[in-house]
Amino acid sequence: MKNNEEIRKITVNLPVSLIDPLLKSGDLSLTETIKQALKEYRNRQAWKALSELRGKVKFDLTYEQIKEDRE
Repeated sequence: MKNNEEIRKITVNLPVSLIDPLLKSGDLSLTETIKQALKEYRNRQAWKALSELRGKVKFDLTYEQIKEDRE
């Protein structure tokens, strides 16, 4: 999280059966667990949007040209 990022406090009602197993591992707090889940959801949505473009975008560059541009 960025230092100057706005924070919003929310109340969420979640089934104990979803939360307890995640918290018992002791790796993350409830807040961190929910933040991680939201980030993963956001990433899945982005991958879904990208996968919907499969076959619709034509690349004119070869792998070698892309690799050369990175260097």
